[in-house]
This record gives sequence, structure tokens and C-alpha cells, in this order.
Amino acid sequence: MNALLYLILKSAKNGLKELVKNPGKLILYIFIIAMIIGVVLLTFFTRQQIDTYAPMYWFTLIMFLFVAIFAVIAVSNGLSNGDAIFDMNDVNFLFVSPVNSRKILLYGVVRTAKTAFLAGFFILFQTSSLSNFGIWFDGILLIFGCFILSVIVLTIVSLLIYSVSNGNAMRRLIVKIITVSFFLPFIVFALTRYISTRDVFTALEAAVSSPFLKFIPVAGWTAASLSAFFTGELLTGLGFLALNILLGAGIITYIMFSNPDYYEDVLVATETAYEKKRAIKEGDLSAVNSTNRKIKVTSTGIRGEGAAALFGKHMRESFRQNRFGFLNIISLVFIIGAVVFSLIMRNLLTVMQILMWSHIFLIGTGRGLKETFSHYIYMIPESSFKKIIWSNLEVVIKSFTEGAVIFTVCGIILKENPLMIISCIVAFTLFSFTILGINYVFMRFTGANVSAGILMMAYFFAVLIVIVPGAVLAFVTGIAIGGKTGVITGILILSLWELLTGAGCFALSKGVLHNCDMAVLKRGK
Repeated sequence: MNALLYLILKSAKNGLKELVKNPGKLILYIFIIAMIIGVVLLTFFTRQQIDTYAPMYWFTLIMFLFVAIFAVIAVSNGLSNGDAIFDMNDVNFLFVSPVNSRKILLYGVVRTAKTAFLAGFFILFQTSSLSNFGIWFDGILLIFGCFILSVIVLTIVSLLIYSVSNGNAMRRLIVKIITVSFFLPFIVFALTRYISTRDVFTALEAAVSSPFLKFIPVAGWTAASLSAFFTGELLTGLGFLALNILLGAGIITYIMFSNPDYYEDVLVATETAYEKKRAIKEGDLSAVNSTNRKIKVTSTGIRGEGAAALFGKHMRESFRQNRFGFLNIISLVFIIGAVVFSLIMRNLLTVMQILMWSHIFLIGTGRGLKETFSHYIYMIPESSFKKIIWSNLEVVIKSFTEGAVIFTVCGIILKENPLMIISCIVAFTLFSFTILGINYVFMRFTGANVSAGILMMAYFFAVLIVIVPGAVLAFVTGIAIGGKTGVITGILILSLWELLTGAGCFALSKGVLHNCDMAVLKRGK
């Protein structure tokens, strides 16, 4: 049997054996599969005919921006360390084996499909949002498949960029210029159309329908192919899809035949990813957050005593890392994305829903949860409950700041009631508080962070289970009262539910710091 095929099959077999030996994980997998089947059945039995669908060019723009974010990340990774398509087990055993190096590269590309699947898993649950475009679950599966393909291609592109630009400043500059040159005509065309028409929607529609979007590799091709599929242009859709496949195949072929000893190119990314994982397990946050960027120290010292010192430490770190404190580059992306969605959806509640969904996966990167991987929080002579509250206060304030900016700007654009804007800010902030509590509950009862694999999916469903009752109560109340007053009242009821459930989750997890070895020295068997 082919060695790589044997490795894949053996890994799958060992995974199944692990499930049999771990009933909790098996039940979790069954629950996730049942949820997916439930979404499929719900789609078929509740499908309703909508009289007027949203314009398809909005869907094209959303998909373009969504994939473009991953494209920018891929280029950035390629200019730094490249994307890790292998792990250290492959480096230690597979790289030194008598297996053809070109086949090993193909094996690494196949492994990226798992990462792409996890990155786009939430797409499977966007039936309600995409139904506005006349897209149902069968269409969502198509979107999911195209997204996985685009992520795989972008990973290969990242590897190529690192291979050709590593250690050469001029080539790195050329890569940046080429990347910008792909997007620049689309942006310039959109701006010129807006200047001539003074209408944002007309300008965006013209830009999305123009050839400039279709000239953008991966992001433009993916968006154009999906749009063509859903408008009945099958051959056009297949053509753009083929471009993605040809680009990935072409780069793989180039690497195979021009650089058979590509191991050095992928080794840096693999070792970097491995060292960061090891540093997290060992609680070495300085290694995790290490950077080559020069940091200017403007002030020193930590304010606060006892558990409050954690908040002072996080505040100092925020303003050292970024002169604007709570607002960083991710915040800027959120603000721009929210403005775009507010122009598309013309509904502040929809913008809030999208921001909440995205926040589910980003909240775990906050400083509060990372403190549990360091020894300092365990040494403070305060109660566990008090320490986890103070250590996460900076994250909640950051969410409030981002929410205040985003909903104020979007509210002004949509000419919303000030009370509506304030209620959205409150609901968004308390949602962050709730999902922080859910994170700690997971850590308290599983002894593990939720940032990896199947636990991330379980965490996603846990958030649904906690939030849905409050959302249903808010919806029913809003319908009963009616009008703008009903909507604002519903949001405030949701906020109260988030406050109560968040406090309950923190109360349940108050003993999370009693086991100081839980997050620091836990090892997978």
C-alpha cells in the first residue's frame, strides 16, 4: 500500500478508536452531526417562498470580502513565515522517509482541507441569512465547498510567496505591489463610479458587475463563480472555479519541479506553529506574543492592588501594543465590515447579529483567558471568582468601545433612533461577557481551552444553547409590543438575559483557578 495513503487511513482508524475509548467525545460528534442534520431538515420543512430576494450583487460582494480577508492573511503569512501545512510529526518522520518529496507535498495540501473545513464550519448554519438571496442548504453546501477550495489554494499561494521572497527585501516589496495591483483597479473603479453618481449602491453594483472584480485571483474568482452558479450561468461558474483549481495545481507543479528540496521553506512555518503551541501549553506567554516589531515604551507601572492589578496590567499592555488602546487593526476591519453590511442590509439588528457571530470565535484571543496559562494569576491571594472577573474586564471594555464606535457610525448611516443604538451597544457588550463566561465553564469542567478542533464546535453549540432562549423571549416580546418600541424592548430583554447567563457562567466557573496545573502542564496522550 502507498505509504501516504496508509498514513491517512491509519490516522483515521486511530481517530475512530479514540472515539470508542472516549465516550464523551463520541457523544459530542454525534451531537454535532445531529445538529447539522437538524439544520437540513429544518431547511426543507420551513422553506418559504419569498416574494422579493435581495440583489445577487450584494451576495457577490459579501463573498468577495469574506474570501479577500483570508487572501490578505495568506499573503501576510507568506511574507513572514509561510503557512504551516505539516506538523512536527511529519518533519521528524515523514521528511526523512524514503517517500517522494513531491508526494509529501501533495499530502500536506490534502491536510489543509481539515483546517479549511473548521474555518468555514459556521457557513453551514447561515441558512436564515442566505435565504434572503434565494440560497438554501444545497446552495450553502456549494458555498462551503468553494470556500474550502479557496482556502487550500490560498495556503499554497502563501507557501509559494514564502519560497520566492524569503530573505529578499526586493522580492517581498514586489509581492506587496502585485497584491495591491490586483485590488486597486476594483477600488478605483468603485470610487470613480461613486464620484460620478453620488450613490453608494449604484457604485457598488457597477463595481461588482465590472470585470475588475473578476480579475482578482481567488477572492474575485470564488465570488464570481458562486454568483454565476446561483444565477444559472453554469459554464461561467465552472470557468471561474477552474481558474482556482488551475492556479493551485500550477503552483504545486512549479514547486514540485523547480524546488524538490522545499523542506526548508515549509520547516520555518511548521516549527513556528509548533513552538507557539508548546509555549501556550507551558504558559510562556512572552514567547507566544514575541514580535520583531519595535515597541516604544512611553510609560511604566501597573495600577491596582490584588486582583485589580490584572486589569491594570492588561490596560498597560493594550496601550503599549497600540497607541489607540482598545481599537486595533482588527477593530478597524470590524468597523469597515459593519459599515458595508449596514449599507447592504439596511438593518442595524442584522449588523449586530453578524458581529456577535464573529465575536464568538475571536473572544478567546483576549488577555483574560491567556492569563490562565501564566502563573501570576494563581499566586494572587484573592478569590478565584474575583480574579477571573478582573482579568476579563479589559476584554469587556474593549467590546464596549468597539460596539460604541460601530453602532454609532452604522446608526448614523441608517438614521436610527438613539435608543436603538444604545440598546445594540449594551447587547453586544453583554454578549461578550456571556461568551467569556462560557469559555471559563468549558475550562472548569473539561480542563482544556476551547480553541482547538472539536471543542471549538462544542463551544459554538453551547453558545447557541445559552443564547437561544433569551433570543426567543426577546423576539416574542418584541412582536407582542410591536413597532420600534417593541424592537428596543426585545433587545433590552436579550441584554438582561445575557447579563444573567454570563454571571451564572462565571459563578459556575469560580473554581477554575483551584487547579493550577490544568492549563499550564496538560498534555495530550
